Amino acid sequence: MPVAASVVVLSGNDQTADPEDVLPDTVRFKVLDADGHIMPGTALSLSVPIGGGKVPALTITTDSTGVARTIWTMGASGGVQQLEARVNDALMATVTAHTCDPQECFPLEHLSSTLSNATLVTLSTYDSSGQAVHPDIVRGHGAATGFWLAITPYPGGNAAFENPSIFFSSDASTWKVPAGATNPIVKAAVPEYLSDPDLVAAGDQSVWMYYRSVANSQNVIKVTRSIDGVHWDSARDVIVVPSHQLVSPSVVRAAPQAKWQMWSVNAGPQGCSAPLTTIERRTSTDGLKWSAPLPINIDQPGQTIWHIDVQWIAARNEYWALYNTYPSGTSCATNALFIARSPDGVNWTTYPSPIARLGVVSAFRHLLYRSTFMTNPKATTVKLWLSGAEMVNNAYSWKTATVSTTVDGLFAIASAPATLLRTAPYLGKLPPPEPDEGH
Repeated sequence: MPVAASVVVLSGNDQTADPEDVLPDTVRFKVLDADGHIMPGTALSLSVPIGGGKVPALTITTDSTGVARTIWTMGASGGVQQLEARVNDALMATVTAHTCDPQECFPLEHLSSTLSNATLVTLSTYDSSGQAVHPDIVRGHGAATGFWLAITPYPGGNAAFENPSIFFSSDASTWKVPAGATNPIVKAAVPEYLSDPDLVAAGDQSVWMYYRSVANSQNVIKVTRSIDGVHWDSARDVIVVPSHQLVSPSVVRAAPQAKWQMWSVNAGPQGCSAPLTTIERRTSTDGLKWSAPLPINIDQPGQTIWHIDVQWIAARNEYWALYNTYPSGTSCATNALFIARSPDGVNWTTYPSPIARLGVVSAFRHLLYRSTFMTNPKATTVKLWLSGAEMVNNAYSWKTATVSTTVDGLFAIASAPATLLRTAPYLGKLPPPEPDEGH
């Protein structure tokens, strides 16, 4: 009977992750006999002698190809960490990983902020997953009085379910599908997919939902309207551009007689892999016919902007923009959320530090994504709805969380000296969170 003679590391060695994160790549071992033949059904004992990390099971078994697999979660300490695999306590293979210093991954000013108190939002999505992304909030009026949340289900990153949906709340805390409504509000036709819903409370007391369709190498911005937030009219196209020149439209009408404004991200043909994006602004007199876009001066050195949400803050007579970013040179696995402000929507003041980063809650261990916000009437407090994901069984699990804080505290975080964000080499190993067409 053949006897195991060697254990070989096939993949997963020399990776980088942050403390207490799962390594991006699965670790794989192969067991061979003395003649170099594979050894199916062979048990390997695992241990973590350095770093304090953990694996799901301390014993794994080779499959029909002689390969055994495990994921590996880093310990809380920085530096080198090791995983050992043994056969019969004699043959051994060692895998090494590296983590950054915890104070560099999660600076103290972030850990001590109230944003770490964010709690998950429970949503009854039409696909029953509860996973959703791209939240957008609006305070309604007239027959649509209350709070309305547009969002797209995204179970495991499956774009087939990413159809704009509507939720209602009387207190902006507990959300339910409004009585009489059926989600999704709109549904994609093959081969398109939909994303990036954005709500506007219009001057005629209706609620408008803009969203983005991607198909046939085009970005099409569509809009559907409702008087009560329940019954929506047929969607109509308002902007058509080549992919991916219009990502994450955010529409604002500051007052009933004010012009409509739309901010969006131009990611060019590369979409989710764009090394550089541009924020653009369009205007409209009726919300349907839009001007040509003009670039505006929102920029974060070393980071690429991917999605944006803009709100008019009446109590301060200015616009605020919330936007997620990824390290320039990687893909749109976004790791930070920044804020900016403007008196006119054209000239913007940016800040050196993000208001939130990866790990603000454990559900956002690997991605911090498109988010939205709303202030109280006096703009002394702000409530945020964050979206993001963590990698679970080789797929992203998408969640939404909410947190309230003071406006002064929020801008104090943003104004702090720039600190190290999670390293680009780690983020570069994450799979893109978007379909090939890009969001």
